[in-house]
Amino acid sequence: MSRNAAHRSPVRALVARVVSHVRVCREHGRLEVVADRIPAAEPGQFYQVRCGEALDAPPRVVELRGGVRPLVSPASVGLKRPALLRRPLSIADQWRDADGRDHLAFIYRVVGIGTSWLRDVTVGQWLDLIGPLGRGFALPEQDVPLACVGGGVGIPPLLFVGRRLGASGRRGGTFILGATTRALLPVPLAAEPDPGGEPRTCLRLPGEADMPAIITSDDGSVGMRGVVTDGLARWIDGLAPQDRDRALVLACGPEAMLAAVARYTREAHVSCQLSIERRMACGLGTCLSCIVRVRDAARPGGVRWALACSEGPVFDRDELATPE
Repeated sequence: MSRNAAHRSPVRALVARVVSHVRVCREHGRLEVVADRIPAAEPGQFYQVRCGEALDAPPRVVELRGGVRPLVSPASVGLKRPALLRRPLSIADQWRDADGRDHLAFIYRVVGIGTSWLRDVTVGQWLDLIGPLGRGFALPEQDVPLACVGGGVGIPPLLFVGRRLGASGRRGGTFILGATTRALLPVPLAAEPDPGGEPRTCLRLPGEADMPAIITSDDGSVGMRGVVTDGLARWIDGLAPQDRDRALVLACGPEAMLAAVARYTREAHVSCQLSIERRMACGLGTCLSCIVRVRDAARPGGVRWALACSEGPVFDRDELATPE
């Protein structure tokens, strides 16, 4: 699929009720919310979540038409709210239950004021969301060798990829996930990963997707000792020569990790899409805080600044002027 042809869902402002909130590892929590008429999103898209006073209101949905953006009101910047700006959270899962209710799941790591507030949210409260935002991964229409490479808080959007691949019956996907240590791996294990780095069905993935995984940890406490790009190098080395032209890597994680993934895949002549992590104040393309350099032959120097929140966060590897 062409990156320009990737599906864009309508953006909506909505209030969704929290139906599950659990700790998935030492520093990560998983929030699940439910509402009616949540737009269908693509893996790699995200929501802007208001982190502040607990809401006590029925669900509401407002579709933003014709480029109209939500206005900042006095209520949205009340002094009682500990976090002035919304927090961008990638979609870890989305599905519709048997009763026709739409569910969203987010996995977050507690790193500051906003996510500290999220940590204390309880079941039954309401979250104020805007989304889905951004450009997600362009999944291939055919079953091809595909690796989902994630590190740390870059793992959640790849879990949503797993649901989509599993629902379509594709069997070519492999997850390659890395964490500093076992206690920071934000994915439940169904079995112990292979310490030698052999792909093994060991993850509990959304939608009960059945796909093998290579898990790495810096200290060797889970899976293969090393970094996630060690697992990627092993996967690439295992590709048959005739498969390299068809293979695809989807990656999300810290910038240093993405730079290494870009380098490995470029040298191996394997296609790659990278989800870039940036701080986002608005998520709507107005504050210009999430810029990233992209290649543009029509501009002086062959580069220009793009907005990760609207032109990304997913870019083809070769669109980016960085990472190199």
